Amino acid sequence: MIHIYTVKWGEKYSSEHVNKIYKDCFENIYSEFKFYCLTENPEGLLKNVTVIPLPKDNYYEKWWNKLYLFDKNIVTQRGEKMFLDLDIEIQRELDSFINYNCDNRIFFIKTYWHDLEKMKKETEHVPTKYTDLNSSVLRWNDSIIDTEIMDNFWTMIKDYPSQIFFYFRGLDNLFYNRFPKECIDYFPPGWVYSYNYGYYYPVDVEKYKYRDTPYICLYDSMERPEDVKIEFSN
Repeated sequence: MIHIYTVKWGEKYSSEHVNKIYKDCFENIYSEFKFYCLTENPEGLLKNVTVIPLPKDNYYEKWWNKLYLFDKNIVTQRGEKMFLDLDIEIQRELDSFINYNCDNRIFFIKTYWHDLEKMKKETEHVPTKYTDLNSSVLRWNDSIIDTEIMDNFWTMIKDYPSQIFFYFRGLDNLFYNRFPKECIDYFPPGWVYSYNYGYYYPVDVEKYKYRDTPYICLYDSMERPEDVKIEFSN
């Protein structure tokens, strides 16, 4: 059995986005799972979505609320865990993600659709801006949560929140630059693609195109006006 989480904060995404992800999981997961939403506003969520309230004194905004996924005081469930962002579209069964061995590591998506060498060169003057990972889908278990590494990571976050929010654009940059490299790993190439950027650089970088083979489509955005946002019908 696996625990699957989403995070909804503020007004960018609605309860319908959460409910859509839950329904897609129900249709595309053949393993036993429980579904959760970390949020400050549970109104409109389906009864099968278990609410995990964000702290009342929460000062995180936007994507930073995903940090609570690794807070043992907030996410108390034990066992195998997976996170799904709300700006994704599940296209195929997800059991390959669920059955993936993630002991002692956190699995991320690697942004194969970007020219990573070019990005690294362009950010040499500000190294904290570079990352090749994407946290729209995450996979982990207690073998990484119950470690001194994670305790030290949380101590850094709690002691220096203002500095972290200033220096890093989001979780992707933070984990890439401040989490031990031996505890980070990636899902296999081809499992996920970006609707706004492409599939695999330089072979297939056509934008705004659906691919049938991958499991998940991301509607990730670098806050460009031309980026397409996820849409769905009820």
